[in-house]
Amino acid sequence: MARTRREAIAWPTILRELRVVRVGDVTETTRRVTLAGEQLGEFPVAGGTAAAFRSDGFDDHVKLLVPLEGTDRPPLPVQGPDRLEWGGAGGRPVAKDYTPRRFDPVTGEIDLDFVLHEGGFAAGWARRTRPGDPAWIVGPTRSLLVPTGIDRLLLAGDETALPAIARLLDEWPGGVAADVVIEVATPAGIQDLPALDGVEVRWVHGADAWVDTIRDLPWPDGSTFCWVAGEARAVRDVRRFLADERAVPRDCLDATGYWRR
Repeated sequence: MARTRREAIAWPTILRELRVVRVGDVTETTRRVTLAGEQLGEFPVAGGTAAAFRSDGFDDHVKLLVPLEGTDRPPLPVQGPDRLEWGGAGGRPVAKDYTPRRFDPVTGEIDLDFVLHEGGFAAGWARRTRPGDPAWIVGPTRSLLVPTGIDRLLLAGDETALPAIARLLDEWPGGVAADVVIEVATPAGIQDLPALDGVEVRWVHGADAWVDTIRDLPWPDGSTFCWVAGEARAVRDVRRFLADERAVPRDCLDATGYWRR
């Protein structure tokens, strides 16, 4: 059996230097940083031309290369036409994965959402950065498309999964039902999401509340593709429940631990 029913598209690995154009708070716990720049299009590199930025999957991720506090730029990899050489400019940078919450090829902008927890290099950068600051991203290196030929989607996770879930709802393909379960610490973390026919969104609060909610969901007949992301231990528990108790086949179960307690 294939690992996933999702079609995969590979992209070349490209470093892009962009700039911050907007910074704003979505909720009390989430800050949005909007990036733009000429290098979202094709641009010359040693030995060739780097391809334009592409992001076709709702849960794509880019690596944000984070300057340490008090420095202007991280050590950057060396870019070739389709690959990077890391460690050649004073060591490897701090690199954190983030899902593009929105990519608009018309305006040439990317939104990245950051959960403003205490500590963490990327959250600290999101607190400090201002319009005009430089920013560097790598990727995505591949996109996984929404599977076809299914009856229902289950989308579930904690606050770190919100950018991917919200992006999919913004780009909703239609023709399929969905249950969406999102855990945020307090009601202040709830975001405005599209109201879609056949899609029920449940907001829950408290550590692991989303895990308990999934266990209590009604489970209709038909094929269900499950996408789950968040704290690694909670994701492991959900994966086991869906595989063992709901008999979700492996190629319909996409579960990713984004962080660890």
